[in-house]
Amino acid sequence: MAVGRVPVTDGLGLAAAGLATDARGHVTPADWDCLETSAPGIHVVGDLLPPPSLGLAHASFAKGLVGRRDAAGRALRPVDYTAVPRVTYSSPQTASVGLTEAEAIAHGHEVTVNSMPLTGIAKGMVHGQGGTVKVVAEKGGGRILGVHLVGPHVSEMIAESQPVVGWDAEAADVARHVHPHPTPSEAVGEVMLSLAGRGLHQV
Repeated sequence: MAVGRVPVTDGLGLAAAGLATDARGHVTPADWDCLETSAPGIHVVGDLLPPPSLGLAHASFAKGLVGRRDAAGRALRPVDYTAVPRVTYSSPQTASVGLTEAEAIAHGHEVTVNSMPLTGIAKGMVHGQGGTVKVVAEKGGGRILGVHLVGPHVSEMIAESQPVVGWDAEAADVARHVHPHPTPSEAVGEVMLSLAGRGLHQV
């Protein structure tokens, strides 16, 4: 069961500080790039932020760094929520980064999609729990737009795909690199090889 999170703002004195909350208790920043609120000098991070922010600890950490840099007058790099890994610690686990196939199409991309069951590689057979890897890429060998995983240990696998999506890598860029055997990450490598036209275990 994955029920999500809601902010707990009772007793924080937000109204006295000049901050309004929505029906769920979120505080919307006046400037999403620096996360400063309508009250000058007060920034909002973490679970207090409404969507498109993510209620995930690692996303909150990144947002905290943005708020700190802004308060200190340092140069900013706003959080790209699309490139933040999203993980659900369920059974089986799910993990993803980037756009889904439907989101990519809605954004006007022509896409190519490839997927592979984790049981198609040795470690997946050892685990015997199923699962899959799905990669959404721009048609014609373009950028990797999204990586989506379901199965055992995928929360550990998704970190590799964050720079792939965040740095606009193409399948051919990832296919150059060797994935260790036997690990579940081989399935990601195999899907990238196939998208680059060099598949070993997929036809």
